[in-house]
Amino acid sequence: MPLDYQHLTDAQRQTCPLCGGPNGCVPSACGRTDVPCWCTTVIFNPASLALIPDELRNVVCLCRRCAEAPPTEGRG
Repeated sequence: MPLDYQHLTDAQRQTCPLCGGPNGCVPSACGRTDVPCWCTTVIFNPASLALIPDELRNVVCLCRRCAEAPPTEGRG
């Protein structure tokens, strides 16, 4: 079952679910959706999207690095 974004902590909202680093999500950081974000200017790698745990899919944001290429072991 997906998590509810509203019940996540600020840290959870701003953490990439793949590498555990900061996701750089501007809307999550400022709490508004009417602000521009880096994610509108990149193409997300399908392999990266496939790695997002089901309960976090469409709930939290990837970081730019993970969005462009799936993380490799030791990266993060």
